[in-house]
Amino acid sequence: MNVHEEKTGRSIASRFKHQFVYALIAVGGRTLAYGFLYPLVLVYCLHKSVRDKSRAYVMRRFSPKTKWEFFKHTFWLNLTFGRTLVDRAALGILGKAHFEYDSQTRQLCKELLQQGKGLLLLTAHVGCWQSAVNCMQFLNKPMHVLYYRNAQDNDKMVAEHKKGEAAFALINPAGPMGGVPEMMAALRRGEIVCAMADRVFGNPKNCVEVDFLGGKIHVPYSFYRLSAVTQAPIVMAFFPWTGKGCLSAWVFPPLLVKDNGSRGAAYQPYAQQFIDALAQFCIKYPYQFFNYFNWWNDYATTNDR
Repeated sequence: MNVHEEKTGRSIASRFKHQFVYALIAVGGRTLAYGFLYPLVLVYCLHKSVRDKSRAYVMRRFSPKTKWEFFKHTFWLNLTFGRTLVDRAALGILGKAHFEYDSQTRQLCKELLQQGKGLLLLTAHVGCWQSAVNCMQFLNKPMHVLYYRNAQDNDKMVAEHKKGEAAFALINPAGPMGGVPEMMAALRRGEIVCAMADRVFGNPKNCVEVDFLGGKIHVPYSFYRLSAVTQAPIVMAFFPWTGKGCLSAWVFPPLLVKDNGSRGAAYQPYAQQFIDALAQFCIKYPYQFFNYFNWWNDYATTNDR
């Protein structure tokens, strides 16, 4: 796999600022840390470089008419992102989170896993996905997360706060063959593989063109090809932030992918289904989309933040 450049996964805040927020959580819980976010995010949003990272999405989703409207949407978008990061840290430091899901969602996943072909859980860089993957022990199956960790990421993972065993195993997409052998092995053992289906890691040829928010973007098709080869069902799910320490599961009907060969065009309709689901999420939760680059102009070549 050729990795062209790293565009995501870098922390804007310094290691010291992260440690300061962790201390606020330990002393005053989420409430104190949330309060600190307001001036922090305001200062960050005064920087053109931060506003530019949000510009493409804000302009397409909100169509602001004035600079003030643009700034307001940018502030709320980044404030919500900060809250999700505080909640992820609090899950590790305080050991608390309220994960809302209905019994039908739980039953659906269990029935799919009972088929013995594993489960490919596709989500995106929206909402509280980082907290959600730490809260799925109720499925009683090992989970593997395709996750690229940038060396410039100063944010700790939940298990690092707990200083204990992680709720899932990591698969590095920068490893040999992009982690595909590890994903296939896990699915064939009947386990869960979670991946972000909204960014291409590595060669931009491994993607297809789809429509999103009135423009063309490119997303990977390899997950649908992987499902076709292994016959593992796909569940598309997003995990919106619903309040202090709370997240929920928004699950779409499962996809059963037919094996139509190795050509990417054969899997474009499945990729479009995923992006259509993502668009629905962005309509309902407009301040929970955390792809900080111009998706409509660029290929994103890393797979995590």
